Formats: sequence, structure tokens, C-alpha cells
Amino acid sequence: MDINDIAAKAAAKIDAARDAKVNAVKNAAASSVELQEAVQLLIAAEQKYAKDYQTALRADWTESDLRSFGLDAPGRKAGGRPRGRKTARETAPNTGSSEQ
Repeated sequence: MDINDIAAKAAAKIDAARDAKVNAVKNAAASSVELQEAVQLLIAAEQKYAKDYQTALRADWTESDLRSFGLDAPGRKAGGRPRGRKTARETAPNTGSSEQ
């Protein structure tokens, strides 16, 4: 074996190791994208279920009725307009003199 053969084998080994490392990170990146897409689908499904569950409650079904059908209360609240504040806002006291 001459020096060129040894160098070629060493380079091939380094290239193979580099390719394995690149493929590993490439596969991890693809899985990450898949996971993010699945998370978005899950969030959308949870929101839809919460909305539909609330619709069933407004249609005069009770939570007990829905549970008897195998429908658990959703973990997330249905999206929509937020309700008003339950406590009154505190106003800063007027420190200046008032003129009338």
C-alpha cells in the first residue's frame, strides 16, 4: 500500500463519518418540522373540540350527559372574545386641585 492509497482510504472514512453526521441532523430537522405541524393540528383540534363542546352545553346537554357519552370536558377553553373584567379598575387618585 502506498501513501496515496492510505490517504484515499482516510478521506473516504472521514467523508462517510461526515455524511452520517449530516444525515443525522437532517433527519432530526425533518422530525422537528413534523412535530411542529402535529402540534399545530392538535391545537386546532383542541380548539374545535372546546367550541363544539360548548355548543353542546348551550344546546341543553349537561356535562354529566356528555360524560355519559364518553365526552370529557375539554382541557383548553374555546377561543373567542374574552369576557369583561370581573373586578373594577382602580383609578389613580387625583393629586392636583380641581377647579370648577
